[in-house]
Amino acid sequence: MKKPIRKVIDYLALSLLVSSAIILILIFNGNKLFQTITIISVSLIYIIWGVIHHLREHTFYPQIILEYVLFALLGCVIVIGLL
Repeated sequence: MKKPIRKVIDYLALSLLVSSAIILILIFNGNKLFQTITIISVSLIYIIWGVIHHLREHTFYPQIILEYVLFALLGCVIVIGLL
């Protein structure tokens, strides 16, 4: 498979993941526990996605993974704070 097509598939999977999380948060409207679990789960999956993506691209460096972890943590704090 060509690299550009693989990148499109990777980012399409990430987009579907985030879209699914948004839909689940809207479905669980009013249930803060399930919303929090959904947010934390999508953040962990985002980190795993980043690791897999960079392993495939041969650009796996600790600094990049730290960036994914910090963005996931920041996203969790902001979104859970808004609930």
